[in-house]
Amino acid sequence: MNTTKYEFMKEIMKINDPKLGMACVNLVQSVPEYFWTIPASSTGKYHPECDLGDGGLVRHSIMVATAADELVTSEVFVEDTPLNHDIARVAGLFHDVLKSGEVDDEGNYSAHTEFNHPLLAAKWIRSLLTFEGIDETIVDEICLAIESHMGKWNTSKYSDAVLPVPSSPMEKLVHTADYVASRKWVKGLW
Repeated sequence: MNTTKYEFMKEIMKINDPKLGMACVNLVQSVPEYFWTIPASSTGKYHPECDLGDGGLVRHSIMVATAADELVTSEVFVEDTPLNHDIARVAGLFHDVLKSGEVDDEGNYSAHTEFNHPLLAAKWIRSLLTFEGIDETIVDEICLAIESHMGKWNTSKYSDAVLPVPSSPMEKLVHTADYVASRKWVKGLW
């Protein structure tokens, strides 16, 4: 197992609810292979140096999950409960899982960020977590947080998609975690 995948799996092991944790282990089996190797930013413009290069997207996702977990502890956005830690962690880990879009039958994917990646990721995760029998309310919270993680940057001149903006406390928490983890001054976790 490569280092980034190993570190990602260590984060999944921190999930409190055994059923949700096992569902996330199963999700990893369906993650596109590119997720484990691409940088968090194809141009280097929107992420710190630690998120660039091989495995950068995984490092970024782990930092988002870590920041989200810390924000739950602070109780500024949501109550500090095991369930809120789980929702924040899962949304953080999987928010960019389809950042380069879906993989076609020939194994191709976009060389750049797909603007609608939050919607693609949420749809994919909703389908798999529902199949795993995860409570619909939990699935909704995770997926809504993923869909809105781009915050006020919810439109693009390159896409007709309009992403939702964060409205619930959990959505705002995950957006804030992603925003902070993508600042240029961040040094990374490992």
